[in-house]
Amino acid sequence: MTDRIASTPKESSPGQFVGVVLLALAALLWSLNGVLIKTLTKEESAPGGVTIACFRSIVAGLFLWPLARGKWGTLASRSASGRRMIVRPAALGGMVLFTLMTVTFVLAMTKTETANALILQYTSTFRIFALSPWLLGELPRREDVRLLAIAVPGIGIIFAGNATTDVVGLTIALASGLFFALLTMSLRHLRDSDSVVVTVFNNLGAGLLLLPFCIAAGGLMISQRAVVLLIVMGVVQFGVPYYLYSLGLSRVPAAQAALVTLLEPVLAPLWTYLVIGETVPPMTMIGGSLILLALMMFAKNARARRLSAREVAT
Repeated sequence: MTDRIASTPKESSPGQFVGVVLLALAALLWSLNGVLIKTLTKEESAPGGVTIACFRSIVAGLFLWPLARGKWGTLASRSASGRRMIVRPAALGGMVLFTLMTVTFVLAMTKTETANALILQYTSTFRIFALSPWLLGELPRREDVRLLAIAVPGIGIIFAGNATTDVVGLTIALASGLFFALLTMSLRHLRDSDSVVVTVFNNLGAGLLLLPFCIAAGGLMISQRAVVLLIVMGVVQFGVPYYLYSLGLSRVPAAQAALVTLLEPVLAPLWTYLVIGETVPPMTMIGGSLILLALMMFAKNARARRLSAREVAT
């Protein structure tokens, strides 16, 4: 596990290949989100969306806390007087975006189908491609744009096959996509900070911001089984993958990272089918095949760039 991200982006072809692998692992663990939330909401004293978002963030932050010891200085900058260290404004903004993203996504999951919530959150891909040249100065490669042209219809097909009349849930999911896009670009701005510190800061900050709302809604009265599920979510499905995502973004441009993490909406319906028995609609299978095709082509291109760089180096 990397102790610290270098002050310069690790975007050579070998480093980028590692970043792609990290992002793919993050997407794999994220894809457990739907089945875990659906299982939680089936409990007799089911916790609400704010409670789920609050406690899984706190668990994730506490789980990763030991890895952040001695590294908090990477998230700080000196005050105008130069006498004390303060948290960077970009870190505070990122923590707020993280909070908004996670709570809107969990709320969407409780109000509409898993496929709908995931697909609409991944409209963040379009926003990243549109905004990254302006906010990050990163121009997507032409080949990435071509791959996006393959993946976008896949998302549209999945949405068309799973759309419902639940306007509130769909609207919340759409908002989650906007916050996810802005969070991704915020993490790119913080790529010279330690990845685990950023992850711990975001999770604990989100948990503390949501805790008053959780208490007001009576969110502390949950079953022991729900507590266990929340701990699993916080560690396996939330804390670890967000650390991997942050680490991967130090090596891979935001637009390309958006393509890799499209793996999540493809895998999530599979887990819900295997665990809960929720069948995958035919349109989801068709759209998912297009997304997987784009991801496979992207991985092939990343590997080719890695081999080319190795040949030049030798």
